[in-house]
Amino acid sequence: MIARVAGLLLLLALLCRGQGTRFGAFDLWITGGVAAWQVEVEGEGRIVGVEGGEGEAWREPAYYDPAALAGGRIVLAAFTTRTEVPEGRVRVARLHMESPSGLTARMIASAAVGGERIEVTVALLPAGEGR
Repeated sequence: MIARVAGLLLLLALLCRGQGTRFGAFDLWITGGVAAWQVEVEGEGRIVGVEGGEGEAWREPAYYDPAALAGGRIVLAAFTTRTEVPEGRVRVARLHMESPSGLTARMIASAAVGGERIEVTVALLPAGEGR
């Protein structure tokens, strides 16, 4: 899946080369022992792909409405049935965008193992800047 997304991004970059189009990857980070989450990402630009995050719990891409890829807003959601989830800061998704600017991320809902609502923090950073 990652190879397919990377191939599509390379094709898009080659097709748009010289047209002033730029692409960027952004990592979605959540801090806290979260087992389920829903985040809204808004901003200028077009989302061209969504990858999973790190670790077994967040390896698969989050759920989203594919129609949202064309607009400047997407709601991502994911959950794990694992009884052990990563503590601390964890990358749960990576977004690939065409001409990104003014991006924000807002936590809509989050839950711990067992379904109890918890407060966590969310950050959307350029890929590679989260560690």
